[in-house]
Amino acid sequence: MELVKRPESELTKLLRVRFKQLPAIDQAFFKHGSVLIGLSASILGLQCNRVFRQTMKVRRGVLLSSLIVSSFPLIQTTFLYQVAIPNAIMAGKMKCSLCNTLRGTCIGLVVGGLGSASLAALVSTVYFLKYDKRPLPNAVFRFCINLYRPAAMRLKYFFLLQTVLCMAVSARYYTVYEKMLMMPPPPPQEEEPKK
Repeated sequence: MELVKRPESELTKLLRVRFKQLPAIDQAFFKHGSVLIGLSASILGLQCNRVFRQTMKVRRGVLLSSLIVSSFPLIQTTFLYQVAIPNAIMAGKMKCSLCNTLRGTCIGLVVGGLGSASLAALVSTVYFLKYDKRPLPNAVFRFCINLYRPAAMRLKYFFLLQTVLCMAVSARYYTVYEKMLMMPPPPPQEEEPKK
C-alpha cells in the first residue's frame, strides 16, 4: 500500500521559502526552541524528584530515579511541543497568536510540569513503599494526598516559572512566524540567455 502525499498549500510553500531568508538566530530558534521547553521540563522533573524524596525521606535509588524523571519529560515534552507549535506553524495551521501561546503554554505546563511532577511522585512513592517497612493505613488515598501536599506547595513557584517560560517561547515562535509573513518576496531569478 502506497502512502498518498497531500499537496502542500501555497502558504506552506511560501513559509518554506521565507524560512530560508530568516536570520540564522531565528532559524536556530525555530528549529531548536522546543528543546528549551523539554530541558526546562527535565529540570523541573529533577527538582520534583528531589522535593518528593525529601518529603518521603527516601534515600535509595537516587541515580535511577533522577534518570527516569529527567529523560522521560525531556523526550516527551520536546516531541509534543515540536509537533504542536513549530510543525503546525510551518504547515500553515496556526494563524492565531493567542491560540499558539495557549497551546504551547498548556503543553509545557501539563506535559512538562504536571507530568514531570506526577512521574517524580510515582517513582518516589514506589521507593517509599519498597523500602519503608511501616504498615500503610487503611485510607491509602488520603495518606498519599497528605504525603504529597507539602511537596506540591514547595513546587508551586517552579510550576509558575515553567508556565512563564512556555508562554514566552510560544509567543516568540509566533513572532518569527509573523516576521516570515511580512518579509518581502524574493527577487525573481533572471534566466541566463541561451548561447
